[in-house]
Amino acid sequence: MLEIVRLGLERRDRIAAIWADAFERDPLMNWIFPDDTARLASLRRWWGFALDHLLPGAELHGTRADGCVAYWQPPRGEEPTSAGRDDGSGHESNAQAEFVAMMTELLGDLAPSRMEALGKMQQARLSDPHWYLAVLGTSTDQQSRGLGGRVLVPMLERCDRIGMLAYLESSNPANVGFYRRLGFEPLGEFLLGGGVLITPMTREPRPPED
Repeated sequence: MLEIVRLGLERRDRIAAIWADAFERDPLMNWIFPDDTARLASLRRWWGFALDHLLPGAELHGTRADGCVAYWQPPRGEEPTSAGRDDGSGHESNAQAEFVAMMTELLGDLAPSRMEALGKMQQARLSDPHWYLAVLGTSTDQQSRGLGGRVLVPMLERCDRIGMLAYLESSNPANVGFYRRLGFEPLGEFLLGGGVLITPMTREPRPPED
């Protein structure tokens, strides 16, 4: 029986490798990291950085066999006090400086345009309270087995219980149908650099069954 569990950062390198493998052919990641020969290594760095800077209150859900992992960020305003802003300790500004340095190292002159596009995605994010599906990735050797939908069930059921929206941005049009089957609906579309189509999607909480 497939078991879905909460994962910790002791699996950091494995999770980063799963996401790198899953997103190697993603349209957004292909545009951000255009060098085919370096993309996989760059994505490991990228996802490793994300895991090293998880928001307080965030959750990682995955299969115990480490084939599929989802990263959920909590509703804004429900994180511990220091989350999402500089509390005077310089943590946020330090993380931003580290991110800029990493992107510059990986991309050189392309870094500013890629970071600007990512900023546009952040600015377009839904303002209503929601759990945010920041990442869902399944390793290529485990795809087409229904793992993605199963891994999302615990948080979607929680959203139903507490009456909370779920939100995501799909960077691959091929995945929109998958998310619609789980109850997500598009809020529209917008283009980033390189003609990458982004589809923000939200899922209304479902009432309990009688």
